[in-house]
Amino acid sequence: MADTEQLLLEIRGAVDQLAGTARAERDAARGTVARHLADKYSDITDRATLREAARGSQALFRGGMGSFQDVGTAEMHDAVERLRRALSRAARRW
Repeated sequence: MADTEQLLLEIRGAVDQLAGTARAERDAARGTVARHLADKYSDITDRATLREAARGSQALFRGGMGSFQDVGTAEMHDAVERLRRALSRAARRW
């Protein structure tokens, strides 16, 4: 359970950073994604659900509308990269 809790803390911290950066940059689309992710990860408590949620969230990095393919600033790049790393760790099989 400690691993699950640690990964959730990492994801939630990355989502908070994404939300803050989106606010600062007035990026409504990424702000909406951050709110959605915050809701999605707010009540997860077990590894299987976390892994499934993380795998689904990785679609944000595959391109297309609403993706994270085109970050415009270094700050947004840092926020998106932090989230990508956290989701990648959570999506792996344990």
